[in-house]
Amino acid sequence: MVMKRVGYVALLFILLAGAAGCKKNTQTDLKPDLNVANDQVLANRAFLYLFRMVARAAGDSLLQATHHATIDSALVTLDAKNQKYTFAFRGSLGADSVGRGGSFIATIDSGFFHKGTVIKLTFLGYAENTHHISGSDSIRCLGLVNGAYLYDNIIRSAGISKDSVSTIRFGAIYRTSVEVNKMARGTRQTVISFSGTSGGTSSGGYAFSATVDRNLVLYETCPWICDDGLIAFTIPGVDISSGTIEFMAKSGCNDKLTYDFQGNTYYLRMQEKYLYN
Repeated sequence: MVMKRVGYVALLFILLAGAAGCKKNTQTDLKPDLNVANDQVLANRAFLYLFRMVARAAGDSLLQATHHATIDSALVTLDAKNQKYTFAFRGSLGADSVGRGGSFIATIDSGFFHKGTVIKLTFLGYAENTHHISGSDSIRCLGLVNGAYLYDNIIRSAGISKDSVSTIRFGAIYRTSVEVNKMARGTRQTVISFSGTSGGTSSGGYAFSATVDRNLVLYETCPWICDDGLIAFTIPGVDISSGTIEFMAKSGCNDKLTYDFQGNTYYLRMQEKYLYN
């Protein structure tokens, strides 16, 4: 009887150990995926916004005439002789609900729409929601092709401070198109779209690479990425090594987006307080 009881206890121990082992093996760590996705949203938001602001300044008739204008939440001044635009921010919220501070300078060696012109951005304490941005952003106009002005936008060794101890390391090569006075969503407006690749290291220390599978589109009348843009990314050596970020403003202007990590789906918004930071 004692031997039989010992046998039952041993069997129960083996079953429990096996169950625990199975549970452990089925657990999936999504923290790397969420960290990388969040950081890509922040990085892309920053650099797409910068390009858009330069394009808006180049086409602002008041700024060209008086050399002073307010665009979104920035006080913009133009040194016409040196073709240098200074964008100064005072922390107020922009149309995309982002608080910006500091300033950045865009120096254009010719006209914004001139083939061959090079635009260089310099950051002077520029920050988005206290995330300071550093690095290099160089833009080159390739000229007018099929009704759109094309640009190579090269972001080298950018850093975006996430907090006091962690930084997003980001680089990208984007092909950007600008269509002026295009009929879109019932009105004529400037439409900017981005394609290309990016990569870097997230604030959590996870290396990643990414490709824009469906263009990231900015409309003049909407401050957020629209038209079903999609970024696909990979993170080597983690539980789920691939995922997507989909921007969901298909029919209206909103900041909705979706993360998908092989069927693990999160519905979020681009405003930072709604992200999984």
